[in-house]
Amino acid sequence: MRIHGNRFVALMLSAGMVTTFLAACSIDPDQLGKGINELGNAFTTETQTETTEAPKETTEITAPSVSEEVTETTAEVTTTPTPSPTPLPQRVDFSDHTDINFNDTFKVTSESFGESAYVEGTDILLAKFEGTRFVVTSAANETVKDSINVIVDSFYKEAAAAYTRMYSKAQAEYKLTGVVENTYSIICDFQYTTNGRVLSVLMVYDVSGVEADKTTVIDFASFDMISGQYITLNSICKDPSGLENALKAGLANSLKIQPKPSTTETTGTGETAATTAETTVAAKTPEAEDFTALYIAPGPATTEPANNNFATIYGVTDGKIYSAVIDMNAYKDFLNRYGASIFFA
Repeated sequence: MRIHGNRFVALMLSAGMVTTFLAACSIDPDQLGKGINELGNAFTTETQTETTEAPKETTEITAPSVSEEVTETTAEVTTTPTPSPTPLPQRVDFSDHTDINFNDTFKVTSESFGESAYVEGTDILLAKFEGTRFVVTSAANETVKDSINVIVDSFYKEAAAAYTRMYSKAQAEYKLTGVVENTYSIICDFQYTTNGRVLSVLMVYDVSGVEADKTTVIDFASFDMISGQYITLNSICKDPSGLENALKAGLANSLKIQPKPSTTETTGTGETAATTAETTVAAKTPEAEDFTALYIAPGPATTEPANNNFATIYGVTDGKIYSAVIDMNAYKDFLNRYGASIFFA
């Protein structure tokens, strides 16, 4: 406690006077102590009253009031439509569609198309893509339709990719040399066979142009039209290897008795001689062991249900396809129960 000078002197004088007074008088000590305490309290109160505390520096921190407009962004949900598994494209040159009804529920579309690629701004042809395309547009259910289309459409896309590659190659050659030495051609073809229960599709595409790029790709697939099942020799017979060898032999024999294509050789002698000799040479047919691939397609269907046990056999050798229609009764012992149901339904 801090006491100013004048007040301190007054206090000391008062204390002295009290002492003198005590010495001279008889005083009640309790009352005297009470009075001294009151006197001390008086000085203390006055001192506290007159003592002024230095004001504290306070820094008022006020959060800045920022009015921000918050824009709530809502993600826009875009529903992606389910694409058709095999959309039919629009062709540059032409596109003709033929709808074929196999029965009330099973329908296909066959497309004939032509597309050409030119040097930009000119009539210089670089590549062309033409042929047919095959698409199932309706079936017993979506699973059957998609099971078939995913196979046949992947083959078409492979052919279309070959066209894109050949066009790009021809375009690069033209940019380097300024001339087009070879026009590339890609021909795609689908042939189908059915007996009303099974649909079989033979798929072929050829690439021609530069000798090194010439390619022939052949594939085949058969499908159960009720379930969409992919059918192979293993799934229809008890002895796949035995049936394959028997069918190769049957195809080779059928080709030998079919009318054979022939070539004509003409020879002449001298300018004045009018004698000309023509020689007809029959084309050689392959033997059973020459076939590197063999496919069996139930059908074609006929108007006589009793005769719907035929099958079309395709044999491939040296990039060429040979075919014949055979009676499956000669091969029924090779078939299992499922095979018999699809050939002799």
